[in-house]
Parts: sequence; C-alpha cells; structure tokens
Amino acid sequence: MFVPLMLSLLLPPPTPSAVPSPSLANPSAADPPIKVWLSNDVLMRGDRARMHVKATQDGYLVVLRADADGHIRVLFPVDPGDSNFVRGGRKLEIRGRGGREAFTVDEREGSGTVLAARSTTPLKFDEFARGGHWDYRTLSTQAADGDAERALLDIVQRMAGDHFDYDEVSYTVSNQPRYRRYAGWHGPWYDPFYYPRFGLRVGFIFGRPYRYRLFR
Repeated sequence: MFVPLMLSLLLPPPTPSAVPSPSLANPSAADPPIKVWLSNDVLMRGDRARMHVKATQDGYLVVLRADADGHIRVLFPVDPGDSNFVRGGRKLEIRGRGGREAFTVDEREGSGTVLAARSTTPLKFDEFARGGHWDYRTLSTQAADGDAERALLDIVQRMAGDHFDYDEVSYTVSNQPRYRRYAGWHGPWYDPFYYPRFGLRVGFIFGRPYRYRLFR
C-alpha cells in the first residue's frame, strides 16, 4: 500500500494525447476560398500568359483582366453562354479561345490586374453580353480611373449580387530583354511562352552551359 502511493507521488503525471488542430487535421481548411496565379508576374509585349485558378468549393466562376491601358476583358468563360461551373478542390487552367493560353500581353509597359471570383449562385451576364459574345463597349472604360481592382469588383458585384469570393493578382509588363541560362548536353530548352522567337544563341555541347541573348 505504501510503495504504490510513493511511486504515484514520484512519477510524473501521464501526458495527454495530442489533438491536432483543425488546420493540421484537414489541410484544405486553411486554403483560401479561391486562388488565382500566373505562370510569371513579369511579362513582355507579345508573351502568352498561362493562368490557373483553384476554388475550395463548387461554384460559378468568372475571371476578368484589366490591362495596363485600362481595358477590361473577360478571360473565363470565353463566351457568356459557356459553362462556368467549376468543381471545388480542382486546379483549373484558364484557356483562351481555341485552347490557347489565357491571354496575350498587348500593352507595352505598366501593370495589369487579373481577378477571379466564385459565386455559389449562377452569375448574370446579360448586362455585359450581346449576340452571344461579350459586349466590350460596356467594359472598355471601366478601369479608366486607374483603380483596376475596384473596377473589376464593381463588374463582379453586378454579375453576382450580394456575396462572392475573389482573389486577384497583378503582373508587370516590361520592355527590358531577359537573359536565362540552361545546361544540358542535348542543347538548351526554348520556352515560346516567355521569349520572342528571334535571338542570338551561343553555347557549347558536351554538358557546357548555353546562353540565350535576346534582343528586339
């Protein structure tokens, strides 16, 4: 009787089992409702930008772009009559007409903004559509005051009504040439999405590095 009592006083109390926090038990619980990202946030005129969107829940998606000149375009859906319902938890690549990249940079210099919004109820496009296509006369001057995010949110508000989730990302258009280096015995890798078609290539074979010097 005495010995068990002494042992209970000397031994430390048992450690309670750890209970994981909700964010650790379910990683998706910490994800934002919607996320949009570009393949590169520094682009040049003529570049074709790739874009992805991921929403945590099912819903109706619209993606808008305000370029550096203040012009607004709808990137998704391509046409107002196309399906814009997306499944939650899936990464979606935004594609342009004909399966091309999301958009081609046509401004010379400045900053552009892309905004993706998800609504739990169907979006209403009638105000911005005409003849089965987007009516850019109703969008072309929306960002003329320079506040691109506010202009894009105003459009989404008129499409979605009271509640929607959104995310936005900005990109910079530069007119400075870029330099990158690639290595490999088989030669360099040329990425047509980010670089012009013409340039000067200097390199060595048998594992020596290659360099592209690009000029306009």
